[in-house]
Amino acid sequence: MVLVMSVEPGFGGQSFMASVMPKVRALRERYPDLNIEVDGGLSEKTIDQAAEAGANVIVAGSAVFGAKDPGEVISKLREAVNKRNSSL
Repeated sequence: MVLVMSVEPGFGGQSFMASVMPKVRALRERYPDLNIEVDGGLSEKTIDQAAEAGANVIVAGSAVFGAKDPGEVISKLREAVNKRNSSL
């Protein structure tokens, strides 16, 4: 597994940095069977970018803990990742 940070490490609630998604794509192309984890700024609005780049493991803190229905958010995030990475 490799972890790609999509925020500056340090504290929660930061904005997702889409500029790191080329790193995720490059890792996925080079290592098709690798678990690629993306951490930072992931939410229902940003999950598709990470999943389409090849992330198959995600960390979503603020999006889950700040939600009225955390279970629903988790389900939607999981669904997006599973849909994009069903071949992994």
